Amino acid sequence: MRFAKLLLVTLLCSASLGVTAQDATVDRKDQREVLKMGLYPPDILMRQQQRLGITDNQRQSIAALVKTFQNGVTELQWSMPNEQQKLQQLLRSHPVPAEEALAQSAKVLEMESRFKQAHFELLVAIKNELTKEQVDMLDSVIRRRLTGQK
Repeated sequence: MRFAKLLLVTLLCSASLGVTAQDATVDRKDQREVLKMGLYPPDILMRQQQRLGITDNQRQSIAALVKTFQNGVTELQWSMPNEQQKLQQLLRSHPVPAEEALAQSAKVLEMESRFKQAHFELLVAIKNELTKEQVDMLDSVIRRRLTGQK
């Protein structure tokens, strides 16, 4: 039973993170969670840069952070779907080669963890580029949107 639960969790993680890792974006549900944590994906800052008064220096710093992130996760983005497919193939066989499947799931989970950690580091670094006033303004805009107000 424990093995089955682990495999189910691994599959769910693989399926949900595969899309995220492939295009380096965050789906709407994940983005809402990030926003609730007080972090801001770069696309939100790009859309709000005039309103927030993002300076040229901030824009350059944030762009450099995003480029560094993208360069750091490119190999993961290419490798992770392949490793996820290997895991799925193992799980389709009957009987499932348990040791091999567990080793492959550990590999996939480690890659996903590295991707998530890099993304989290990016979001923290982006927030640290903003002034307190910009953070307060973003929080206000986000709070209104999450509650359905305009």
